[in-house]
Amino acid sequence: MPLIRDSESLDIPENVTLSIVGRVVTVKGPRGTLTHDLRHTQQNFRVEAKGRRFVVTRFFGGGIEKSCIQTALSLVKNMINGVTLGFRVKMRFAYSHFPINVTIEGNVVEIRNFLGEKRVRRQEIPKTVKVTRTDNAKVKDELVLEGNDLNEVTQAAACIHQQCLVKKKDIRKFLDGIYVQSKGFAQEEE
Repeated sequence: MPLIRDSESLDIPENVTLSIVGRVVTVKGPRGTLTHDLRHTQQNFRVEAKGRRFVVTRFFGGGIEKSCIQTALSLVKNMINGVTLGFRVKMRFAYSHFPINVTIEGNVVEIRNFLGEKRVRRQEIPKTVKVTRTDNAKVKDELVLEGNDLNEVTQAAACIHQQCLVKKKDIRKFLDGIYVQSKGFAQEEE
């Protein structure tokens, strides 16, 4: 049976401003601005308590609609974390015989010598995501992706991982590839 009114709320930190125009949510913080379009959801959004609380409300919704409320809150929470702390994904190269060679030119990551193949794999990275290679003296074969938007950072990491999938071989034996080692915030929480 549908509920007449169901709502959830999220507290907004002091150094973040959140604005809503026609279900398009914009979050501004110390690291930049993020915008997310939520017009496809049938929910009411508002900022109350002098701009310190974000409230999502749904009228006459069932179980699926109730879960959409939490999804919208999670999206906004990730946006708030992005503009305050940022996101970092660390990836490591795994190989047994042929060393994987990765070069970064602007916003393009080039992967060479994967399983000894001559083919050069190129993956374009969004301009909002910063890709760096760690110094081999500190950590060998590591790639670091940083950015404010969680979706863009993790999608770039997934695309790099998919460029190095082993085809037509036993994946239990051939474990070569570029894998996600850790996910976290770019800045540590105070």
